[in-house]
Amino acid sequence: MPRRDATATKDRARTMPTDIMPKAATIRYSHRPKPFAAELELELTAHELIATRGRSIQRFPLTAIERVNLRFSPRNTAHRAFACSVRATDGKSVTFDSLSWKSLIETEKQNDDYTRFVTALCARAEQARPQVELVAGVPAWKFWGMLVAGLATLAALFAMAIYSLIDRSWFAAGLAVALFGYLGFWMRDYLTRNRPARFQAGAMPPPVLP
Repeated sequence: MPRRDATATKDRARTMPTDIMPKAATIRYSHRPKPFAAELELELTAHELIATRGRSIQRFPLTAIERVNLRFSPRNTAHRAFACSVRATDGKSVTFDSLSWKSLIETEKQNDDYTRFVTALCARAEQARPQVELVAGVPAWKFWGMLVAGLATLAALFAMAIYSLIDRSWFAAGLAVALFGYLGFWMRDYLTRNRPARFQAGAMPPPVLP
């Protein structure tokens, strides 16, 4: 009896890790990046990211992913989208976003599916390669360049509005004020969300997620 109990205990010890550590489930995401373009299908397994578009298939082993970039990437004021770019150590890359085009004018927001996929992607990439770069927003040079250019444009529109009011050019003044408000709102939203930053998979940055 003692020998049988010892054997049973040893068998349970051998099988326990397999029972407790289930294999990571495969997660899928797809979207159409442009009207009438081929659909991009993404498959995230326990070991790799597979990107398929038409006959083109790219494989990204999770241990070879060196950078994942999340950013706010609006097409215009009507089509707000969030994008993810993945780059591997061999230079291969793939980009996808939260918006899928159904026709020339119709789009579908896939916010929940997109957030679920990129969250799992960051977690698995970080686990497979601890030195992976998880980056939010746009590059610093682009951020500061857009900030300076935007402020200069806003200053010019403000000066135009003041001059038009003094000159009693009401239409020009109204146009300048409207453009000032539109550009100011767009810049504030874009730059606030796209401030360059690094993050960890356990603390996903809300500004660059739907």
